[in-house]
Amino acid sequence: MIAAAAAYGLWRDFATGVASDDLYRFRESENPTGFLAVVAGKFLVLGFGIAEVLHAFDLCGDPMVPLRALFG
Repeated sequence: MIAAAAAYGLWRDFATGVASDDLYRFRESENPTGFLAVVAGKFLVLGFGIAEVLHAFDLCGDPMVPLRALFG
């Protein structure tokens, strides 16, 4: 579900050129760095969601192992 929400958000951001929420609004033409930071964060969420689905079907390893090792 998280991956689907991230994919929809990415599609909407690229279609409109605006990444926005209640607290922020980044236009691609006015603030490309902020826009790309938001889009990169959504890509990370999308990738993690896909990794979780693949792990659920036993097609890859647990994506939480590197995070546990990183943050202790």
